Amino acid sequence: MADKYSMISFVPSMVIVSAMVVGTFVGIYYLRKCMAKDAAKAAQRAD
Repeated sequence: MADKYSMISFVPSMVIVSAMVVGTFVGIYYLRKCMAKDAAKAAQRAD
């Protein structure tokens, strides 16, 4: 079992890393959604 002081350092680091991973996936989802909306708008304008 790890001691208390190493956990004080480890836990916030893991929270930050997991937040960055989740943020990356949310950002990718949002960008895909925006790109699809822009592509639909451009296709409509081309007609």
